Amino acid sequence: MTTFEQEPTQPSAPEQPSPESAQLATPASPPRASRDRAVDLTRAACLVVVVGLHVMMAGITVGTDGLAITNSLDGHPIFAWSTWLVQVMPLFFVMGGFSALLAWRRQRERGVLASTYVRDRVARLARPALLPLALVGITLAVLGLVGLPDAVLSDVGFRIGQPLWFLAVYLGCSGLVPLMARLHERAPWATLLGLLAAVMAVDTVALLTAQPLFGAFNLIFVWVFVQQLGFCLADGWFDWRRRWLLLVGGLSAFGVLLFMVLVIGYSTDMYDNLNPPTAAILVLGIAQTLLFAWMRPWLNLLAQRETFAGLSNAINKNAMQIYLWHVPVIVLTAVVLVIAGASFPEPLSGEWWQSRPPFLIAVALLLIPIVIGVAWLERRGERAEVAPVGPWLAGLKVLLGIAGVVTILVAGFTPAYGAAIGVTLLLVAVLLRSPRTRRPMAMDARSGDAAPE
Repeated sequence: MTTFEQEPTQPSAPEQPSPESAQLATPASPPRASRDRAVDLTRAACLVVVVGLHVMMAGITVGTDGLAITNSLDGHPIFAWSTWLVQVMPLFFVMGGFSALLAWRRQRERGVLASTYVRDRVARLARPALLPLALVGITLAVLGLVGLPDAVLSDVGFRIGQPLWFLAVYLGCSGLVPLMARLHERAPWATLLGLLAAVMAVDTVALLTAQPLFGAFNLIFVWVFVQQLGFCLADGWFDWRRRWLLLVGGLSAFGVLLFMVLVIGYSTDMYDNLNPPTAAILVLGIAQTLLFAWMRPWLNLLAQRETFAGLSNAINKNAMQIYLWHVPVIVLTAVVLVIAGASFPEPLSGEWWQSRPPFLIAVALLLIPIVIGVAWLERRGERAEVAPVGPWLAGLKVLLGIAGVVTILVAGFTPAYGAAIGVTLLLVAVLLRSPRTRRPMAMDARSGDAAPE
């Protein structure tokens, strides 16, 4: 999945099939243009929703123990049902699957090996995480040394670390792109049905054994299935002549989701269904994919406007930095307000709702220069790898990256060794190289001397 890789945008949007010429696409349909403005705009909008929702969830209180951050929307009478609209992670993965398939095919046509593709994806995902995770770990360790209570440090570290589950899953999905693309091209329906059966089996066993942790297997099956929906979207599966069928299909999927909640017993809250993911998230992903396909022509028209195109490009270009830095910035903003003596109204009170827009603006004003600065530093320090890697080493890099994130999720940032181990594993995942081999020599065109290629 390559949601966080921004490639040069085509000067015009890809041509959409007209009602007269559009035909029901088959799994073997050729890939469309390299980029799709509607996909880019939707991906950027999903990230904005995620950041905005995390700002809304930040319930900040200052008690005898100091600063505490809770989920302020817990217990809100309509929040659980509202998650059917604001839980955009399935759509985010669909958009990423769309981009991933096209990016991998372009590289494969140029002779790039699957292991090289995976290596580059690990670098693009893991490298930006090193700085924010290291800084958070060091900051919390210093605050602990100066006497901040362990309970406060642990709570703040937990809140900052919560969104990292996405990075771990994203690394895994990215590592599987070449394999899942091959399965999609050879047996698309069998692949989708096999993943669906695996999801249902995991949900069933988790329910019958009363072992919710067994549902962690769906961190693989659910998100890979949703990524495959993006593959289908990229191959034109949803370019139907009668677009109203897409609307009916999307609404019908929400009907299935309602049945799962009211009859089978799945949680109404799509954030409960996210951790670990259940079949409800899979169905939500289907609904969002169909509705996106229905709205796609209008989204393409909107995305062609200069303002939206500029915002979309800026957000997608810095998406990884935005995702990794926004929660630390929320916490930093809260700390600044505490130091300034600002009052924090009771979550969900009238005063609290009035305080949300200024708080959101403050977070944005702090986040934007940080993201721009970090992106500039990364571009200056980024070096393309040319040495080939084998499939086993590429797989090891993926596993090390996942292990680093999981270590922080489980151990937290306090005590400090948990963060140190996690960051070290991520660093190894980025820096790990194949054993040195003698490189061929080439003649330097300027001096005629031999130089390594």
